Amino acid sequence: MNEESSTLKKSARRLGGVLGQIWGEFSSRENTFNLLVAMVIGLVGGYGAVGFRFLIAQVENLCFGVPEPPVSHLLGLPWYVKLLLPALGGLLVGPIISRFASEAKGHGVPEVMAAVARKGGIIKGRVAAAKVVASAVTIGTGGSAGSEGPIVQIGSSLASVLGQLFRVSARRMKTYVGCGAAAGIAATFNAPVAGMLFAVEVILGDFGVAKLSPIIVASVVATAVSRSHLGDVPAFAVPEYQLVSGVELIHYAILGAAAALVAVAFTFTLDRSEHFFEQLRIPAWLKPALGGLALGLIGAVGMPHVFGVGYEFIEEALHGHLPLAMLLGLIVVKILATSATLGSGGSGGILAPSLFLGAMLGGVVWYGAHALSPELVSPNYGAYALVGMAAVLAAATRAPLQAILIIFELTGGYKVILPLMFSSIVAVIIAGQLMAESIYTIKLKARGIDLKQGTDVNVMTGVRVHEVMRSEMKTVPYSMRLQQLMEEISGTTQHSTFFMLDSEGRLAGTISYPEIRRVLFDVENLMPLLRAEDIASVQSCSVTPEDSLDVVIRNFARHNLDELPVVDPADPQRVTGSVHRADVVNAYHNEVLKRDLLGGMSSTVSHAGKTGSATLAPGYVMAEVELPAHYAGQNLRSLDLRRKLGVEVLLIKRNVEQDGRIQSEQIVPEPELVLQNGDNLLISGRKENVERLAGA
Repeated sequence: MNEESSTLKKSARRLGGVLGQIWGEFSSRENTFNLLVAMVIGLVGGYGAVGFRFLIAQVENLCFGVPEPPVSHLLGLPWYVKLLLPALGGLLVGPIISRFASEAKGHGVPEVMAAVARKGGIIKGRVAAAKVVASAVTIGTGGSAGSEGPIVQIGSSLASVLGQLFRVSARRMKTYVGCGAAAGIAATFNAPVAGMLFAVEVILGDFGVAKLSPIIVASVVATAVSRSHLGDVPAFAVPEYQLVSGVELIHYAILGAAAALVAVAFTFTLDRSEHFFEQLRIPAWLKPALGGLALGLIGAVGMPHVFGVGYEFIEEALHGHLPLAMLLGLIVVKILATSATLGSGGSGGILAPSLFLGAMLGGVVWYGAHALSPELVSPNYGAYALVGMAAVLAAATRAPLQAILIIFELTGGYKVILPLMFSSIVAVIIAGQLMAESIYTIKLKARGIDLKQGTDVNVMTGVRVHEVMRSEMKTVPYSMRLQQLMEEISGTTQHSTFFMLDSEGRLAGTISYPEIRRVLFDVENLMPLLRAEDIASVQSCSVTPEDSLDVVIRNFARHNLDELPVVDPADPQRVTGSVHRADVVNAYHNEVLKRDLLGGMSSTVSHAGKTGSATLAPGYVMAEVELPAHYAGQNLRSLDLRRKLGVEVLLIKRNVEQDGRIQSEQIVPEPELVLQNGDNLLISGRKENVERLAGA
């Protein structure tokens, strides 16, 4: 019996080894693996969207007696029901968010963008569960918010969990998160192209083909799932449209300008509302109830029109059925209602409210244009409402492509594409002049996260020149004859640039191959006549040891050089070394590799935290160590652990207080980041160097 058991264990081990080899071989084939995972994410995102909409309908049915209650039904409810139901929803949502996942409050998309920018796409698994329940309760009890933001966060969270399960790199993880976001938008709006563009334009900001293919697959699969359960029909009926006169484009330009104003007002009001509730000295779990009470008050005084997602009134505006006074009133009230709902900590999206505002605004602009020149505008304002939807959404999110495509796919109409694009571009340009941040990035900017910095340059801001500079260099005196200079150049292969010094040994210019080529046409006759100073470039292109390598990269590009002089900061004409393009390229690849590791690091961090260290290669380990007390209060640049101790700081784990609870936050190291007592550093390096820091 024991012999049989031993044989079975050996067989199981062999089978496990074979399966492990097969899995390793398959997962190493990146494109095939990514496309398969994208299909899974599309399925999960599609069914997640269908299930989420079903859950919202059940909550609405429970609270109002019917799913997606029409305004006529809401107006017939007692005033106290309209007052208290949103507050009750906030009272249920508050504890869910405070206890389980603070990331689930608000419109969610900024949290996904922050995870991609700062955490390599790592999102906690419980965020999806908390977001589902919190958003369904918020919207189902009348909260003024959309369903698309929660579905984006839900899909991205589940995709991130899948990536963490497979321990993928940050590059793959970000792609998976993009797949989840695309699947959510595609399934919600029945718009696969818009879903794909939302992921690459808003979430990732990268149109790379390697990322695009899986995102397209996820978007198409999610749309197929949505259509199989919800039907393949446009979300809104397309109004009749015809361009009466070329002059009418002026009206659409005015609509774009007005859309920018409304989008900026919406962004500003929502931001101020979030700031107000954050500063409010009451328990965090009570704040959504207070926001719900404010919304309920709006409904109780006769404006329950702004409850829920608002598709009913978008449809009314598209058919031109609303009077001017109501259109104007709904713009103001919807901004206040959505700001109260989301600013207080309720859970929902901003895409549907933006579409609502745009539809109302389009009608207002049409009324104005019709009053001035009725013969130059279409007889119905439906087309203006449609164009206004795209313009406000584009101005609020600063993503015109996805806004245009969402409207195009929502309606299935193509005749209105010209004014649609024209107004959207005008709106984005003017909104950018009025407010630097979008409705997504304004929240991130307040937390110190700037997504506008270029990714390629960004990874080099933390590496200083002194880390890659060489002490050896090639200098020539300004008086050196051309013949001798040519002999110097032909005698070296290690330097492509020579630093010319004046009579006092100070930097006076540079000589590189472009300068040499200019005299090659008649070099024999010019050799006795010219000196180094006659051909040298005297443009300033030096760097100091404390400059970051992004400065070096710009200088390489600006001056077409492969080698730069490094000078003393106290004496900018004294050369102390040189920096080579090849060394900068190597440093760039190392930094990218370091950040790529963050995506698959969650399991390694856990392992290092439990066992003390994890072996990376023979002699090299990764370990989590507590920050030595005497390092607290200093930033990473001044500590310079890479040069002084030979270790690399990969990640910083810090306990922070959020909504009255202590949570662990993972921070990507930046040179100016000030370390605090209690920080844990995830470091890598030779085992003896890591142990030296741990015992410091």
